[in-house]
Amino acid sequence: MPTESHWSERLLEFERVRELLLEYCGSDLGRRRIRELSPSIDGHWIFRQQTLAHEIGQFLHTGGNFESHSLTDCGELLKKSRIAGAALEIGQLREILAIADRADEWRAIAMNPPAALEGGWPAVRELSQTLADFTLFLRHFRGKLLPDGTLDDRASPELARLRREIEKQKREIQSSLRSYLRHLAEGGTVQDELVTIRGERFVIPVKIEQKRRVNGVVHGASSSGQTVFIEPLETIEQNNELVRLLEEENAEIHRILLDMTERISEQAEPLQQAAEVLAEVELQFAKAKFGRDYRCVRPVVGESASPEPE
Repeated sequence: MPTESHWSERLLEFERVRELLLEYCGSDLGRRRIRELSPSIDGHWIFRQQTLAHEIGQFLHTGGNFESHSLTDCGELLKKSRIAGAALEIGQLREILAIADRADEWRAIAMNPPAALEGGWPAVRELSQTLADFTLFLRHFRGKLLPDGTLDDRASPELARLRREIEKQKREIQSSLRSYLRHLAEGGTVQDELVTIRGERFVIPVKIEQKRRVNGVVHGASSSGQTVFIEPLETIEQNNELVRLLEEENAEIHRILLDMTERISEQAEPLQQAAEVLAEVELQFAKAKFGRDYRCVRPVVGESASPEPE
């Protein structure tokens, strides 16, 4: 049976209002907040919502703006960060850090509004004053998480050292194999004079009919079946060393992600609070832009509904 709230939404075509507001919202965080909206008869809440939208509208009128299109709802990730031994993925860490970064940017705007704002914006300041300062928190992560989902060498001295060793080992293996390939090419044994990788091990392509002439381990064949990929005996130990280094690199990456996740967990509550504030801020921007485009005016609320003292 429909509740009174459901009847109110239908009579007011509130779902249509939500749909219109969603068109002005660019992030998952803001869209979630808009979908939570429902009609209210709480005079204090109504007055506060109108005041926030009015102040943000004035901010837009002065040329101000604030983008939050990249923000996602990270509530579940923050919960995961608090599980002992959990390690968030790099992409997940970046999503959470985006919240902290945008919160710092908005906090700076809210606490230092443009001088052109008539009367300031007390409602926006009150909304934003619960935001934590994430400057030091973000500094630990700066430059360590890359957009392609990998860790920068600067993530730790040990990671940088391992990657240097890995590159050195790769060069040595490739040099050994190129020398070996030149020798085989003279007898027409190899299909192509190139070095490739199969299962993190460097191999060479050999014609199927010539594979018995190359002592080594077969690591598969081409789709045509005319070529096999062989790891010569001469480079097995070198490849073993490379695999060992790669395993150490993966272990170091996991250790770094564990440390980063723990740092996230220590700030989980302030980050969740920041997400809630940013969601509300995006709602107010959506309302203000909607009001601007549809030439809306702020309604005059009767005394019975107004929370302002006489």
